[in-house]
Amino acid sequence: MEQLNPGVWLVRAENKARFPFAHSLYLKGNDSLLIDTGAGSILKRLTGHVDRVLLSHYHRDHVMSNALFSKSAFHIHSLDAPGVKSAQGFFKLSGLDRVPEEGNWRIINQNGFTPTDLSGFIEDGQRIDLGKFTIRIIHTPGHTPGHCAFLIEEYDTVFTADIDLTSFGPWYGNPSSDLTQFQSSIRRLRSLKPTLLLTSHSEPVTEDIDRRLAGFASIIDSREEILYQELLNGPKTLDQLIDLKMIFGHHPQPQQLYRFFERNMITKHLEVMQKKGLVTIRESGEHYEAL
Repeated sequence: MEQLNPGVWLVRAENKARFPFAHSLYLKGNDSLLIDTGAGSILKRLTGHVDRVLLSHYHRDHVMSNALFSKSAFHIHSLDAPGVKSAQGFFKLSGLDRVPEEGNWRIINQNGFTPTDLSGFIEDGQRIDLGKFTIRIIHTPGHTPGHCAFLIEEYDTVFTADIDLTSFGPWYGNPSSDLTQFQSSIRRLRSLKPTLLLTSHSEPVTEDIDRRLAGFASIIDSREEILYQELLNGPKTLDQLIDLKMIFGHHPQPQQLYRFFERNMITKHLEVMQKKGLVTIRESGEHYEAL
């Protein structure tokens, strides 16, 4: 655990915060509060010392250790609540029940899924007063419908969860993800002009924060341009576009899972490009072509 400000600790995740782990944030004021439970075994130190848990969103690497804090009050945005309340809700939001199971892979069959009892919901603009400082909820949809960031107002610090500034770029691979909302959420975070930015999967950022966020957003534009150039070379079906692996670069095992994510992300780009008048679907309904 790394203390960043009085009463604020970054709980660094195992495996360098790579999936299935993610950094957590621990805050201690009048009450003790934990944001996300995906950091790994280090969270056992906090068992019995957390009054409330705020979840940035429903993905497994952010809720993995919820059971450790069964006596704490859990809150999440209402749009992501189904993803932690039941396995059925998780599958509906993630769409993973549509993926053929290969090798009993854990993210598909959700081994060890434990329903989380919620005490309430967080919502955009809500403030949580911890005495020494105040947390403001920033609804940042796109990655998931209910994805949230958390602004510590007095310290000008924001925890942006999976708007994570990784080199891969924005991830919107679930059917319930939204590409346009993701772009809007990044713009909103830029408008906050924080002096310290924390994410779930990267190192704390104190310099060039606006440039880093802008660069992260530009990856979306780069993907659109690559897709458009491919279609300028000739019409292609969705499966042909998936075969190019332009989002992930490669499809490791289980390939069906990565093809599923690639399909969702490319489809979202095609929908946006159709609205822009850049792409159309041929009468056959199978081939996309550039205009």
